[in-house]
Amino acid sequence: MRSLALGLFCLLCCDAARPERRRPRPNVSRGRNESAVQTNSVERPCKGVPLDFVFVIDSSRSIRPHDYEKVKTFIADLLQFLAVGPDATRVGLLQYGSVVQNEFSLNAYTTKAEMEQAVRSMEHLATGTMTGLAIQYTMETAFTEAEGARPADLHIPRIAMIVTDGRPQDTVEEVAAQARQAGIQIFAIGVGRVDMNTLKAIGSEPHSEHVYLVANFSQIETLISVFQSKLCGGSDMCETVDHQCQHICVSTPASYKCKCRKGYILNPDGKTCKAEDTCAVVDHGCAHICDNLPVGFECRCRPGYQLNTDLKTCSRIDYCDLGNHGCEHDCISTPESYICRCKKGYVLNLDGKTCSKIDHCADGKHGCEQQFMTTEDSCVCKCRKGYTLRPDGKTCKKIDHCADGKHGCEQQFMTTEDSCVCKCRKGYTLRPDGKTCQKPECGDGVMDLVFVIDGSKSLGSANFELVKQFVTGIVDSLDISRIGTHVGLIQYSTKVRTEFTLGQYTNAQDIEKAVSRMQYMGRGSMTGSALRHMFEYSFSAKEGARANIPRVSIVFTDGRSQDDVSEWANKAKNAGVTIYALGVGKAIEQELREIASEPDDKHLYYAEGFEKMGEITNKLKTRICKDKPSDEKMCQCENVIMFQSQVTEKLKKLTQNIEAMSNRLETLENQLLHK
Repeated sequence: MRSLALGLFCLLCCDAARPERRRPRPNVSRGRNESAVQTNSVERPCKGVPLDFVFVIDSSRSIRPHDYEKVKTFIADLLQFLAVGPDATRVGLLQYGSVVQNEFSLNAYTTKAEMEQAVRSMEHLATGTMTGLAIQYTMETAFTEAEGARPADLHIPRIAMIVTDGRPQDTVEEVAAQARQAGIQIFAIGVGRVDMNTLKAIGSEPHSEHVYLVANFSQIETLISVFQSKLCGGSDMCETVDHQCQHICVSTPASYKCKCRKGYILNPDGKTCKAEDTCAVVDHGCAHICDNLPVGFECRCRPGYQLNTDLKTCSRIDYCDLGNHGCEHDCISTPESYICRCKKGYVLNLDGKTCSKIDHCADGKHGCEQQFMTTEDSCVCKCRKGYTLRPDGKTCKKIDHCADGKHGCEQQFMTTEDSCVCKCRKGYTLRPDGKTCQKPECGDGVMDLVFVIDGSKSLGSANFELVKQFVTGIVDSLDISRIGTHVGLIQYSTKVRTEFTLGQYTNAQDIEKAVSRMQYMGRGSMTGSALRHMFEYSFSAKEGARANIPRVSIVFTDGRSQDDVSEWANKAKNAGVTIYALGVGKAIEQELREIASEPDDKHLYYAEGFEKMGEITNKLKTRICKDKPSDEKMCQCENVIMFQSQVTEKLKKLTQNIEAMSNRLETLENQLLHK
């Protein structure tokens, strides 16, 4: 108890109390009869280091009304010991249940009277226990400059005091670690059956200074006397605690740390020190030998080597540098001299200096069926154009032009006599590029489409599979390709998860496989957070969104959102995103209207049950797809493509015939030269 209180309030450097300036603390109702209890008069608040201090209060249904009043009394009593003011300590307060409710920000009030009134006006939320969500709000919102936190470069300590009475309904470890890394000191106070490991996962280290557990809400008042007795007890932690530092103790806000004298390093226990072996603890990079110096280290080389200019690596003393070796190709230094060596494909002559090229094909034993060539270390067989070498490395076979996989065909392909030709499946037509296919159902419509899918627990795994079928049905009707429509998808519950981005897949088959692999999240329903993610990330260039391409989002939900949807829906629509809102079952019509683009009758769809989602699918296909091109235009386009393909094929054949004739002439010349 004593160590936690001291760790919290040692941040304040206190002036001496002045008896003549005493004033009473406000009356706070306690107990079931709410009788007023007059606290002892409190001396003048200590003036010390300014703080940005935020109370984070558990307001879950497990806290009984009279215990909730005790928490309010606890906050009001703590305010008496803080030197509050714009240039002194700033105080904020938020409470949480299933959602986070900000009572007042760091810049809301400048006097204790205003803060006490706001504390008395707090109303019990009596919902869930989303402690992780509250810590995330504290880090991302409460401690921002917009909410009154002072700039980080002023080095004003940021303190969060979290009071909770139960097990969180969400995870706290990761977000609490992020908050601490962001420079927030967290004090975790548990009341009743709170798991100590959970409190330690929330609070800062050392835990003895930041984590505290009391049996019930009546005992939380005992912290007040501890805080009062320690509030003006001095600001040097090293002088007031048994720090056990072997060398040096350094006081820090709300805690302390041990340091070692020069030439020593701190042991893992954080208390004792040992002589520093610089070479053993740093990545010195010395190739041979590392020598410790009074300050730092130096690299040395073994005998017969010299230190290079990088002062880390070593090189042998090079006799070839004398410049009188006479080697035609390479000179290699030995411990006492040098030798000459030839490059690959050459052999050293008898003089030990010059080199001659090796002709590995000269003996005529290569056994090549068509062509051959000498490399640096062997005789290699080759084939004429249009043929490829068999695994035996000797004989040749005709090339399957589609076998190398470089045809680039989006759907199907077939090998002709001298090329690989792309084809499309039934219901698709080949584009002019001769590679990709388009589906006439949506014409030439091109868009960047992002699905925002509700994966909350109210949906159920069976209905989630129906939603996946709905997505697949929409994808089937779109012209998806590298230059056509792109599709991305995010799933949300309490958190938001990107299943795949706009730039990840360029054909319908890959998208449908990704949809089938989706795992049901099955938790809360934070539709507002999902809309924010869609607006800020899904339509970013980093995730594949393209400039000057229409942006469309299909938002599916089956119930009420646990957060506000209007703000981020309006931002997305104002930025040019067309939003279709699809609701099923218990979806709220007003929320759907806030999400959907105008007019509602073209962008809002609702079905009473999942069995009627097929109707929504058909209506939505009709809305987002453009008209089919006329038969006359399609016919003209196909004739042009057929003519282009025929001309291209004829030119390829003519070119290959010329190359084959050249290869035959070259082979005849080689045979004449070897006779």
